[in-house]
Amino acid sequence: LLFAYLIAVAASINLKNGRYSVLVGLFSARTIGYTAASYLVGLATLVVHGQLFRVTRSPHSSHFPKLQRLLRSPAATGTAIGAYTAMSYFMMVVHGWMFGGHATRMWLYPEGSYGPPQLNPAWLASCVLATVLGCSYGAQLVMDERLQLSFPAVDQGRVYVLKDRLPGGFARALAFAFGVQWRFCLVYFFSGWCIYRSVCGVLARAMTTSAYGMSNPLLSPSGLAFWLLSGTLTTLAWELAHRLFEVVATEPTRICSLSQDPNACLLSGLRHRDSPLIQHLAYQELYRLTMFSAEQRKGLLTDIDRQEGTMWRLVSAQCMDVIRTATGQLRAQNPPKESKPPGPSKLPAKPTEPPAQSRAGGAPMKDILQQGRKAGQALPLAPAKPTVAPQELFGPEAQGLEKYVLTLVIDMLVQSAVGQRILKRSLRAQSTSALSNFQLQVWAVRSLMRLVECSISEDSFGLVQKDIALVLSTMFAYLAELERCAASHSGGPGCADYTVQTTNRQALAMVQVVRNSLYAFTTSFYVYLEALKLPQDVGRQLQVFANFQA
Repeated sequence: LLFAYLIAVAASINLKNGRYSVLVGLFSARTIGYTAASYLVGLATLVVHGQLFRVTRSPHSSHFPKLQRLLRSPAATGTAIGAYTAMSYFMMVVHGWMFGGHATRMWLYPEGSYGPPQLNPAWLASCVLATVLGCSYGAQLVMDERLQLSFPAVDQGRVYVLKDRLPGGFARALAFAFGVQWRFCLVYFFSGWCIYRSVCGVLARAMTTSAYGMSNPLLSPSGLAFWLLSGTLTTLAWELAHRLFEVVATEPTRICSLSQDPNACLLSGLRHRDSPLIQHLAYQELYRLTMFSAEQRKGLLTDIDRQEGTMWRLVSAQCMDVIRTATGQLRAQNPPKESKPPGPSKLPAKPTEPPAQSRAGGAPMKDILQQGRKAGQALPLAPAKPTVAPQELFGPEAQGLEKYVLTLVIDMLVQSAVGQRILKRSLRAQSTSALSNFQLQVWAVRSLMRLVECSISEDSFGLVQKDIALVLSTMFAYLAELERCAASHSGGPGCADYTVQTTNRQALAMVQVVRNSLYAFTTSFYVYLEALKLPQDVGRQLQVFANFQA
């Protein structure tokens, strides 16, 4: 509303009113009308997004799956395209009322005569552009899965999350409007006259119109400026509504408060594969209680009377399954250049002595493994073998005849260079399918390591200590793949691309999350690290964190 109001005020200022021009613009009917129109468009966008909202997401971003998404749900695709086309027409009318100009007049009259009117070619071009803008935006929403769930960053207020997404919304709106307009002008330059004559022929059957020479509307600077301004403001209203929906729709929800057995309810949510939304809310609840509720966290660690096992073992298994799946996806989609497995990052060739200032109990902390110091060479950690679900190009929904036909089509496409280009995965899809559930991974890592960190004082039965080596091994394997992914996208020909920058930022952010969690564990168990008797490979990697060199 504030943005719409400011734009309306700027458009309503008339210098002919002198010193009171700004005051008149603040309260003019045009200002209030445009503000109300922008609000209605934003509200309609929220309604459409809420009706078509989904939580499933396919990370593949090649052209073939995008076209398939348009045909997979014809009702949703038609609803999106129709709704945004109608809103585009509405905003074009509003902008014509606000800014005026030659392109906003439907009928033109011959000068010096009282003959029948003629259809304005610039107005017809505006209608065609509004149709193209609405259809393109609706189709792009479905193809790029922008109606799917997108959680905001954790540990950040909703206002700040929305503030961080506003610059991206402005840039996307301007780029989308400009891209649609230049493509429209290129096509309409050759086909516009045919469209105009066809529409005039249809109108001639219902009314009497005149015909006289008219210039090409694409050659009018004022018309081009009006189309770009109208398209940008319309797209911007849609983008801001989408950013708002992403923030508001993911408000935290406490899912355990109404259950007589909150731990069982939480575990059920963590295992809820059929509804990703419920699973995300369950991990969000797990993160909340592990970080901020000592009573609930202690109750989870001491809950051992379960038929399936202890609650710690069940919850940690779900968290490590998320981490191992992401590790396997990163390794499969970004295979290392060398055949040997990747070693731990930033390991010194010869472990150094801990600084004299790092003392525990009045004496310097000993090495976690004496053998690691004598060896003098850090051995790489053998990578885990997580199971990665096969990701078919056309998704798990395709069955029967549809799957058979799509398979034949793909087989024909891969045999030609053009077909291989259509099926080629984008640079973002090669790495971000593992980061598509970035927020879920953050919650899983921090919740798991927080439980391990607090077990030193809250684990009355010593259940967590038996699994510390397994947890650390999983975390180190995940950290190695994240660092390799971040390094592979930190430079190169495509480093300036927005999607590549997003991939690099997400990988680096995840690296910091894992490192901070490992440092929190190291400082909590600093005195008892030697007593844990960790395996040799895990101990050598943890020694880097114990020396504060990671």
